[in-house]
Amino acid sequence: MNLPRLLFALGYAGLLPFIAGPLWLTLSPQSAPVWLDQAWLLYAALIAAFMSGTFWGLALIVAENPAGLFGLVASALLMLLSWGAVMLPFSLALPALAGVFILLALAELWRERVLDPMSSYFRLRVVLTLGVLVCITWRHWLG
Repeated sequence: MNLPRLLFALGYAGLLPFIAGPLWLTLSPQSAPVWLDQAWLLYAALIAAFMSGTFWGLALIVAENPAGLFGLVASALLMLLSWGAVMLPFSLALPALAGVFILLALAELWRERVLDPMSSYFRLRVVLTLGVLVCITWRHWLG
């Protein structure tokens, strides 16, 4: 299945806010507003919850079988983990959100093998997840 180019454009555009926060703090930390980390963290949690929702949508197609039900439950749990991570102190929220994104990648691997193989979508998700994890790690190293 060939995915529309718009999906790729929107996916990569979604990485820009992930890059913007750590880049700002790297290049000009003295000019960074006090709200930058909070906004960046909320964006990360929002994207994690959104990606959990996309997993829900893909599992819903086969909700009548046990694998589909597992996918629905996993999606809801991932969304709750995203929400819980954002409520932690910033120093703990970063690794917690990284963990959620890793779990999302594992869920995507499971979906690709069990529910519905869409290899181009899977590759896009893996690349975007790696980009997110690099940005979270970068922000964590900045202290």
